[in-house]
Amino acid sequence: MKRKMALFLIDISLTFFAGVVALFVRLGFDWPELAKYFLSIPIYCTIAAIVYIANGTYKIVWLYASFKDMVLLMRGTIIAYLLNVVFFHLTNFVVLPRSVGMMTFLGSTMILIASRFFWQWLNTVPPSAGKRVLIVGAGSAGTMLLEDFEHRPQLGKVVGFIDDSPRKIGRKIHGVPVYGPADRAMEIVEMLKIDEVIIAIPSATAEQMRRIISLINPRRVKIRTLPGIYELTDGQARAGSLRELKIEDLLGREEVKVDLQQIKSYINGKRIMVTGAGGSIGSELCRQLSKLEPSTLILLGKGENSIYKIDEELRVENPSVERIRVIADISDPTRMEQVFRLTRPQIVFHAAAHKHVPLMEENPYEALKVNTLGTKIVAELCCKFEAEKMIFISTDKAVNPSSIMGATKRLAELLLLSMNQGCKTNFVIVRFGNVIGSRGSVVPKFMDQISKGGPVTVTDQRMVRYFMSLSEAVSLVLQAGSFGTNKDLFVLDMGKPISIDELARTMILLNGLIPEQDIKIVYTGSRSGEKMSEELFYEDEFVESTKHPKVKMVKTKKKIAYEELCKSLEEMIKLSIDKPGELIEYVKRFLRSIEEGKK
Repeated sequence: MKRKMALFLIDISLTFFAGVVALFVRLGFDWPELAKYFLSIPIYCTIAAIVYIANGTYKIVWLYASFKDMVLLMRGTIIAYLLNVVFFHLTNFVVLPRSVGMMTFLGSTMILIASRFFWQWLNTVPPSAGKRVLIVGAGSAGTMLLEDFEHRPQLGKVVGFIDDSPRKIGRKIHGVPVYGPADRAMEIVEMLKIDEVIIAIPSATAEQMRRIISLINPRRVKIRTLPGIYELTDGQARAGSLRELKIEDLLGREEVKVDLQQIKSYINGKRIMVTGAGGSIGSELCRQLSKLEPSTLILLGKGENSIYKIDEELRVENPSVERIRVIADISDPTRMEQVFRLTRPQIVFHAAAHKHVPLMEENPYEALKVNTLGTKIVAELCCKFEAEKMIFISTDKAVNPSSIMGATKRLAELLLLSMNQGCKTNFVIVRFGNVIGSRGSVVPKFMDQISKGGPVTVTDQRMVRYFMSLSEAVSLVLQAGSFGTNKDLFVLDMGKPISIDELARTMILLNGLIPEQDIKIVYTGSRSGEKMSEELFYEDEFVESTKHPKVKMVKTKKKIAYEELCKSLEEMIKLSIDKPGELIEYVKRFLRSIEEGKK
């Protein structure tokens, strides 16, 4: 309260000073004339005082004032002037010369704004031994970040910007010079003796981020970044938002916009089941689904610990959503029928699967039992209990599969595409590639190897894979689910494939280490079932656009009778028990015969 009163008295004093100066400018030292008009200045200040208080001027913390706050201050002086003009026009006992009123307004406005800048300058003492900061990106985010650092000098001192724009290079922002282009990053770091580099480009794509990182030596300087634009909830760039670089910044930093109303229209108020709810994709599905207000969320999984974990997370984050925890194996028809009878799901997201390629090559029966037979069991129960929709999570490895994992997922796709016409359930298939950070992903493996000092094992320098962030993939799965009408197959746009070798090297750099020098990279050769590159479409599949640019609809002319597939599946199960060594080749032959039109 004392601070507000002191600031109020200073403002009135400065306004009075501006009025007195205006009188002297207008009348000079003509004392009789000065005395005649002098009373108008205290009256002007009285009206101004009332306006300043009503304007909310003293609710602002002026040490951290922004341009908007300065505009509010100016609004107060303008209103004060206009009210004075009206007052002196309507009264006759004292006169305020028009020129004096205008000069008082202009003078008080400039002095009051100058006093705020002076106060900020007085309280912004440059750190004597603080870290020296270089900001990459001289746009609005970089400017906001600079202002935040100026208000909190204990965080460090921004001594320069780097930008690629010729329009900005060589100019200054708040007195801080802009250098460039970005190719000169390390030269500028050395020249300015930089301690920390901050990447302030929230809209930067993963590809742009990889380029920037490649230009900076993490052993020489610490690197931090602002989150992606979709992570900045209020759009404001602050020092408190800064974080360490994550692998998602380099592989999946795209802003994904989905039609939440359209998605909510088929989720809201429904009983939703997620199989594999404890897995990477399943748990993220649960997180996003719980925000769409389903009536019940059925968390189904085989591992009790993972189901317990996601349930506890949802209990804290979204306690209003009713949850049912189910421990069940999707390949157990008796148990699954019991679950469907008790829970009666209306929408089923089928994410449960075995995904590890080399491991499934060694255990083909499990891959067939879970990925294909389990999907068949879930689909038939959806038909029996008249679920409205089943969304099946497929994989790019199902296209021209070289592994048993991919082959079993392809069989599951074909089963859903050939379901009996009498079934009321709408089957939707969503096919996409690798998810960053999932339990079967190479990313956690590389992180573990780096933390242990290496070596990092890469199968082949030529190997490339599609990558997508977990939240992005799940958002698009939900969007595709809203598009599906009847046995539709969707493929997510994964962008450009990433070199696994490049990924390993980038992750080593992210940890402040040098590939080959600090951490060795060992090439082990491709493993059984692995391909050099994955595919998203078969040659005879027709790709159509949807309302979302990252969701493509796939049409195929392949037709196969459901009964014939089921009969072949029974033979495969029998073979996997009697002659497991022959199963992989048998499944591949069967799929080839379908693709070649022999079935």
